[in-house]
Amino acid sequence: MIKPKYSLILLVLTGLLMPRFCLFAHHATAIDFDTSRTIKLSGVVSKLNWSNPHTHVWIDVKGENGETEHWDVELGSPGAVIVSGLSREVLSPGTTIAIVGYPAKANTSSDLRRDPAVCATQLTLADGTTAQFVVGI
Repeated sequence: MIKPKYSLILLVLTGLLMPRFCLFAHHATAIDFDTSRTIKLSGVVSKLNWSNPHTHVWIDVKGENGETEHWDVELGSPGAVIVSGLSREVLSPGTTIAIVGYPAKANTSSDLRRDPAVCATQLTLADGTTAQFVVGI
């Protein structure tokens, strides 16, 4: 049995250390993406992952060399995407979208991605509907 004195010490230490571990549970955008510049992409949605903590849309973009590039577009949480005026149905495969956002940095956890990536700050549908995303730096 743990003595009450040690239980209190353990409880205090846990309380002091827990916020530190929680800070690492989520990343800042600037860790994985170059927030000093933006890029523009336009393409057709090929895949949608509607889940927390971030919604991801993969779009097929015609590259400069004529080859199709598959881009991973990171959006906010599903709730944030809904608040921005979009829905799962609107972002379904086959939809044409234009993106403005921060490109992924090299030598970060983004390197674990197979496809080039961008963190969207703006998404525009073919009908002109535009959604803005506030991205945590």
